[in-house]
Amino acid sequence: MPTPHPRPALHFGSDGYRGVIGDTYSWEHVARMTAGTAGYLRDSGAEMGAPVLIGYDTRFLAPYFARAVYHALREEGFSPAISTAFCPSPYLSFAVKRMGAPMGIMITASHNPARYLGYKLKGPEGGSALPDVNKAVEKLAEKAEPDYDPEPAFAFTQEYDEFDLRDEYAEVMKGYAAPALVDCSFDLTIDFVRGATAHVYQHAMQGLGLEFAAIHTERDPLFAGGKPEPTPEQLEELTGWVNAGSGTAFGAAFDGDGDRLGLIDESGQFVPPEDIYAICLLHLVEDRGLRGRIVKSVSFSTLIDRVAQELGQQVVEVPVGFKHSTKELVQPGTLMAAEESGGFGFGFHLPERDALLALIIVLSAMAERKAQLQELREHIAERFGHPHFHRQDIPLAGSAQAEAVGKRVAIIRDNPELAGIQTVRISELDGLKIVFPEGFLLLRFSGTEPLLRIYCEHEAENLEKELTQRVREFLFIN
Repeated sequence: MPTPHPRPALHFGSDGYRGVIGDTYSWEHVARMTAGTAGYLRDSGAEMGAPVLIGYDTRFLAPYFARAVYHALREEGFSPAISTAFCPSPYLSFAVKRMGAPMGIMITASHNPARYLGYKLKGPEGGSALPDVNKAVEKLAEKAEPDYDPEPAFAFTQEYDEFDLRDEYAEVMKGYAAPALVDCSFDLTIDFVRGATAHVYQHAMQGLGLEFAAIHTERDPLFAGGKPEPTPEQLEELTGWVNAGSGTAFGAAFDGDGDRLGLIDESGQFVPPEDIYAICLLHLVEDRGLRGRIVKSVSFSTLIDRVAQELGQQVVEVPVGFKHSTKELVQPGTLMAAEESGGFGFGFHLPERDALLALIIVLSAMAERKAQLQELREHIAERFGHPHFHRQDIPLAGSAQAEAVGKRVAIIRDNPELAGIQTVRISELDGLKIVFPEGFLLLRFSGTEPLLRIYCEHEAENLEKELTQRVREFLFIN
């Protein structure tokens, strides 16, 4: 007898479910997650006929998966509405809150390589679904045996209820801009990384009255062979645009679904996320007089602690994955939350990362302080110092290697001196974090890809890279 086809496993990572298209991401996976979502909505008291909003990015088959989810939710008795075009995740969160929907579903793999697609949940508060919601949906999806028909999603004659809140979103973004921004002009180039942001974010930026050059606004499911991630490696072309411009030229870039921001300053240097966070904090507290708790992921730089301490603000550290920051942002009194990968959320907006809002806050800081981006960074370094941060992502060749590496991580946990570390404190909030007098080392397995991530910060330049390499050699010894 033929071997039965194994039932696909489902596990929600740091922000929803992600898998390889046609392998660990298929209609069977998505159908079960949709059934789990519908079951959760019923169990939580959502009214039958309630609106459920669906967004999608520019990846291969993403629009069709979104339409198939739409038809499945109709079968479940809900009233879904789908975005009029590719849309950023933060925009979907905004629409969920604005329209009073009990849930939003975003078909995206965010910054992951082109072969991935994903399924993100957005809660009624307007942010990533909280951890207990994800767990409940995952549990229901594991048991589900739906029999939805995806074929209508491929019929061009089908009509869909749609939502379009671009004007409302643009008006809200305009309200967050500093008054000084009105009289400013910038030599700014924005890289839309061939992702889902151009349709919504260009419209909002134009509403601010700001001129900018836009590149990579076209759809490309393969992202020109790269990753839609605002990292130095992926922003070489944007850096070239900045270097070819005037001395005041700088650049901004979003990730594939618009919740992460990357910047290139006027010197052509990549701006690390901790600098962006510090610029935003100083502007909000010192220029606008705002106060509140500061939330950061366990992997983020201690520069944030230094800035917050001088500003007299409490710091809260959370696991990686913005759903944990969402839990903090929905609490009164939280000013800002961010993660090391470049996602920034603001308590006065929504409990959600929003790369466009972060860019507007940075531009507002430049306008209020009459300073270039590079000058703001220099001010931070002079005032707070600047520890040196390094992150390395190491692919894992299957579960056997992951298990072997995990055992060696445990050895380092029990014997940090093997890596030459004089331990001050060990945290296992998310992965293994070893804090030492000059910085920290964090080892954690990715929740969305088969990777081990090594994060290291050190007071002395280049020692962060040396320590990372030493630890890598120990973990992956033959």
